[in-house]
Amino acid sequence: MKKDSKNRLVVVTGDVTMDWNLARTGQAKRGAPVWSPNDTVDICWHRGGSALLADLLEAISADLLNEKSITGSIRQPAIPKVSAEAIPGDPKFHQSFAIWSEKKYAEKPPLDRERAWRMDEFLGMRRAESPCPVMKVVDDSSEADIVVLDDDDLGFRNTQECWPLAVNMPGNPSGWFVLKMARPVAQGSLWEHLHRQHADRLVVVTTAYDLRLTEVQISRELSWERTAQDVFWELIHNPCVNSLSHCAHVIISFGAAGAILLSRQATNESRCLLFFDPRSIEGTWESGYPGMVIGYTSCLTAGIVRQLMLSPNNPDIPQGIQSGLAALRNLHSDGYGEKGKTPVQSPLVFPFKRIASILGQEKSNFAMVAIQDPLRFIKQPAGKDEKPVTPGFWTILQDRYQGTLDQVAEQIVRSGPETALQEVPLGQFGNLLTVDRQEIESFRSIRTLVGEYCQQGQQKRPLSIAVFGAPGSGKSFGIVEVANSLLPGQIEVREFNLSQFAAAGDLISALHQVRDIGLSGKIPLIFWDEFDTTFNGNPLGWLRYFLAPMQDGRFQEGQIGHPIGRSIFVFAGGTSICMADFGGELSVENFRAVKGPDFVSRLKGYVNILGPNPVRSSEITPVQDPYFVIRRAILLRSILKRNVPDLFEKDKLNIDSGVLRALMKTREYRHGVRSIESIIAMSQLAGKKSFERSSLPSEAQLDLHVDGQNFLVLVQQLELSGKVLEDLSGVAHEIYCEGLKSRGESTYATSVNYKDLPENFKEQNRQNVRDIPIKLASAGYAMIPARSNEPPFNFPGDSLEFLAEREHERWMQVKLADGWKYAPETDKDKKLNHCLVPWNELPDDEKEKDRDMVRGIPKMLARGGYAVVKTHG
Repeated sequence: MKKDSKNRLVVVTGDVTMDWNLARTGQAKRGAPVWSPNDTVDICWHRGGSALLADLLEAISADLLNEKSITGSIRQPAIPKVSAEAIPGDPKFHQSFAIWSEKKYAEKPPLDRERAWRMDEFLGMRRAESPCPVMKVVDDSSEADIVVLDDDDLGFRNTQECWPLAVNMPGNPSGWFVLKMARPVAQGSLWEHLHRQHADRLVVVTTAYDLRLTEVQISRELSWERTAQDVFWELIHNPCVNSLSHCAHVIISFGAAGAILLSRQATNESRCLLFFDPRSIEGTWESGYPGMVIGYTSCLTAGIVRQLMLSPNNPDIPQGIQSGLAALRNLHSDGYGEKGKTPVQSPLVFPFKRIASILGQEKSNFAMVAIQDPLRFIKQPAGKDEKPVTPGFWTILQDRYQGTLDQVAEQIVRSGPETALQEVPLGQFGNLLTVDRQEIESFRSIRTLVGEYCQQGQQKRPLSIAVFGAPGSGKSFGIVEVANSLLPGQIEVREFNLSQFAAAGDLISALHQVRDIGLSGKIPLIFWDEFDTTFNGNPLGWLRYFLAPMQDGRFQEGQIGHPIGRSIFVFAGGTSICMADFGGELSVENFRAVKGPDFVSRLKGYVNILGPNPVRSSEITPVQDPYFVIRRAILLRSILKRNVPDLFEKDKLNIDSGVLRALMKTREYRHGVRSIESIIAMSQLAGKKSFERSSLPSEAQLDLHVDGQNFLVLVQQLELSGKVLEDLSGVAHEIYCEGLKSRGESTYATSVNYKDLPENFKEQNRQNVRDIPIKLASAGYAMIPARSNEPPFNFPGDSLEFLAEREHERWMQVKLADGWKYAPETDKDKKLNHCLVPWNELPDDEKEKDRDMVRGIPKMLARGGYAVVKTHG
């Protein structure tokens, strides 16, 4: 770069428009479309395209001069700068026209009372007579520090005589090129030239909308993970656009929701980062602020250019994206002009000073995560020190919280998912919240289906969706919340349990009720519960009766056919817990005979509801489900807030740690969500401000919904820390010494009390004690408070041997992790030990030491007031 680090020469050019904003400022109330003097309109003008970007960079340069003493010289073509020089019909320039009106600032109160000026409709453009009406840059220089090019496919990209001098220079190692590019992306003479001559100093900014129009496949509104990996793959491997990956940086904008940055590393590898709002997906944030504005991508581009001006040698591109997204949101929410003022009081033009100020604040409100290369594990398996992942299924949740799920789950229950789950995508659908990627994608797919279906006006056939899950997983709740969040007040829910239908005529009666709801003006949302039940002795016997209503939108009653009309059919499985298992118990021939394939072909979507229990693997659907604790935590907090709100103080839950541990770690809720609700209802919580242990029901009552013994063991689990840990560690030392003395052995340890042991010896005893609950659980035992005159306990032979071997394995792991190695003779100074061998190779006298430690467990726990019992399962 140039030696003078305080002066920046920035050339800005490209496609230019004259933007005319027609503002509705008054409209008469009348019944016929006639002329009225009370209909008033104001017209405002500002420069668009590259000229808008140049004006924004002028405002940024002024701020940098005041704040950083950086002088920015912005050079651009001689385009009219004042409205007096602009003429709507001027053939020299492209003319752009849009209608604006004053809208609610936001949909949600209290901001719905405020107003902001946003665009109603983009009317279109009037093209200039010349394909590239832009004049050459005034005082152009081939040594520009930064060249900013606005390519809107209006002629500039293919008119080389309009390009600035620095672009045409063969290589410009001292300068940066920033290309703001519209569809078609990565095409045209300008792109080919920049890619060939300046790729290593080229920053491209485009939008997901424009990229999707360039023969690429990028998912929309499903999950950030899926969309991010789609973009990563397309930019690297799709021959239509993969030339972009040769650039220094490529930024793909997803509007106010986020952006993706692909950067070329020194090793020629590509690194991809996702910037995202955890609570939003593409398009959802803007929906809360009616209308739209012009200049979104210019905000993002200006954020990048500002960082290049600040530090040309080491620009902070991620911060430029963060600042650009913050400015983009401000532009949309506050609109053009000033809130509360008319276009006469404050012209309806791009707010240059306001946006430059937002960019200068360098906010970092968006989460950032490295996108996993979708081909990573195909090209090169993960190393031994890397996080294990489920092949082919990347989640941000997994990246953020690998190995800390229990702590995160506890924080979710106590403080809420928004506090506990930082920078993790959240799927919010009305009162339903999920962080599971599979559920988020399924629910968003269903939401899109329902939205499209209802927007198409009159529908002759129902929209058919299937939902699967274990009993009590909340199948109906999820779909209802998705539908109501999309169509509040327009849905009427009705549920029919097919297992309770005695004859096909019961289905006819139910379909008449569906028609009645539709005729009332509501959209029927009909749950056909346990649709996969047996009917008349036939597996999946109801399927054939739904084929005509699903396909034709009609049902037959005798000789009369009845239209169903617009409705949503939700088929809730009662025997299949996921779509992949549906019909899996039948042979292919039998599944075809019961019309299974015909039924599936009429479905438009499905959802697998996971519920509070870990998903069980089967031969049909082998799964790993370590994140069930997060689902369970979210469900538990939701149920507690809904049913016992007095337990919360300033949104913090007051709950005993043992009760929370049991609710979170109990093996299984027998009836899913219903069991959690029942345990809460059975607990004595009326008038309570805290969920205490004494509030819980008895073991026998708990057995209705969980393994009662296991649940109460978790409640009373001894906290092995502090004084309790030290006392038990002292007992462990005594037991060890007694065993050695009984066999006539003597060591340094047998002559010293625990309190006088060196710290490393004490820690060995502590590690032994901390492992007791784990060892016991592995053999089917548990600790319980000794309150029922439990007799003295001795481990039976098989359990004694199993636990002794488990203790030896624990000891070996500790030693090996500390750098010890096997040797025929033990040498403590060299960290060599002859016992670092498998259990079956260990001398019997050494095995007896491990058996002594296991035999001593009941004695140790008795010191803490606990007894050992055999668990149920």
